[in-house]
This record gives sequence, C-alpha cells and structure tokens, in this order.
Amino acid sequence: MRRFRGFTLVELLVVIAIIGILIALLLPAVQAAREAARRMQCANNLKQLGLALHNYASVHRVFPPGFISPDINVWQEASEGAQGQSWMLQILPYIEQAALFDNWDFTKNVLGNVAVAQTDIACFYCPSRRNYVRSKDVKIMFQNWTKGGTDYGGCVGESNYFYDNGNQSDPPFDHQCSWLIPPLRNECGIFYANNTTKFADISDGTTSTLLVGELQRLYLQPGAYSPGAGTSLDGWAPGGVANLFDTDRDAGSNPGGVNNWMFEAPGSEHPGGAQFTMADGSVRFIDENVDTGVFEDMGSMAGDEVIDLP
Repeated sequence: MRRFRGFTLVELLVVIAIIGILIALLLPAVQAAREAARRMQCANNLKQLGLALHNYASVHRVFPPGFISPDINVWQEASEGAQGQSWMLQILPYIEQAALFDNWDFTKNVLGNVAVAQTDIACFYCPSRRNYVRSKDVKIMFQNWTKGGTDYGGCVGESNYFYDNGNQSDPPFDHQCSWLIPPLRNECGIFYANNTTKFADISDGTTSTLLVGELQRLYLQPGAYSPGAGTSLDGWAPGGVANLFDTDRDAGSNPGGVNNWMFEAPGSEHPGGAQFTMADGSVRFIDENVDTGVFEDMGSMAGDEVIDLP
C-alpha cells in the first residue's frame, strides 16, 4: 500500500508566511499603480476644464468672470440675492453639459436653480479624493446639499482675496470676498468678480500663469494658521472660495504654497503636491515643497515677474 505524504504544519505556515510577504510587497505597487491611474484621470479633468475655458474665450473673446454677484457675501447672495453664480456655470456648454446650462434660470440665484446646481458632474471631481459628495462633505456644501461639489477652482491672483476673519459661524468665512474692489493690476489672476479677462491681459505669459487648479477640502483641522483657517467650502455653482483660490503668502497667517491648511489655498490628495492647468492649457504637477515666492508669482497674470517654473 502506497502512502502519500502531506504538508506538515510547519511547511504550511512557511507557505502562508511567504504568500503574506509577497502580498505585502505587491500591495504598495498596486496602490501606486492605482494612484497613477487616478492622477492621470485628474490631469484629464484639468485638461478638459482648460480646453472648455479656451473654447469659451474663443467664442466670447474673454474668460468668464470669477463669479457674478453685487454683494461681498457671495454665499448669502447665492441664496437670498439675485446672482452669486460661479465661472463653472458658464463653461457647462463646453464640457458637454449644455442641457444643464439651458435649464438654468438666470433671473434667479443659485438656490433658485437647485435642480441644476445640485448635480454631480464627473469632471469636477478628482478621483484620488472622491467621485461624489461624501457624507463628511455635506457640512461644507452650499445649503448642505448632497450633490454638486467640486475639487477644482480658478486662480484669482497672488494676494489674499478672502476674509480670513469673516463670519465664523454659518459657515466659516461665509464666502466673504475682499476683492470686489479691484486690487492692484499686478496682483490680479485670470478670474475676477463681475469682470472678464482677455488673453491680451496675461502679460506674464500663458505658460507661467495659473488658470485652474486642485482645491483643498479641509474640516477645521488642527494646526490651522488662524481661527477657522482649516475650513473649506464646496460647490461648483455658487461663486467664491468654493471654486476659487489664491496663491497668497503672508508670514503672519498664510504660509503660501500647496497643501498649506489655509481654506483659500490650493491642494490635493495626490502624494506630494497638486495639479494645475496653466493659461496655455497645459497641465502641470507642482510639488508641495515649491518655493512659495515662485508659486505666489504664478498666481498673477500681469506682475512682470520672471518665473523659474518648478
């Protein structure tokens, strides 16, 4: 009678240990591959937004205004006034969302267009962060909506265009903008309240001027540089800091750069930095350790700076 020898317990444990080690070695590679794919999709989103803005400018001869609102408090204007609408609304026809744009009633504010505004648009989300408004995002959304978020915003310039010490209660900073009165021309970005920008205005050059970039999504995180500085606001339809950012650097309150915990600054959930569309339509990944002075200068369109791109 033949006897068949099986695995001993020790041999089985060794095999299991080897498999465990292989999985541990492969897992980071799999995660890195997945992030590379997500980062590529994010870059495609930004490329699409840049192309949409260029097409808009080809038709209208100008880029869309950063937002339309006569009130310094854009968030309130979007719910109680007549406008409060963002630049992202204006480009809907150029990202294959003409039906949504056609359904917008421009005689009403954002709240009066809730059916359109509370719509998830795939190219407004970075897949490394989310594909829809998550439960934790609701508290920073306009009107606590469950749809209609954005992970991208337009650049307003190199100065601080948002009140860091605004209304702290409902919601923090309340979308109050300090830039309804035009700042110095050499500090302006491409997007501006109630006004438009032409290509000819970008005297610093389109290759070195920021157009659109990724936004941080912060929830009163510890380590904020001023009270409430870690709180974001979210939504593609209402204008303001929900879909705009600046590149300000202030030693007193704002460290500048990328991923800096300030609600008005850009950032992402990609390891090490964030992606941006330049005014020429190209997409660049900018390291979070970028020189903050260089990055600040990239925010303005006519600052006469000589920029050594990172």
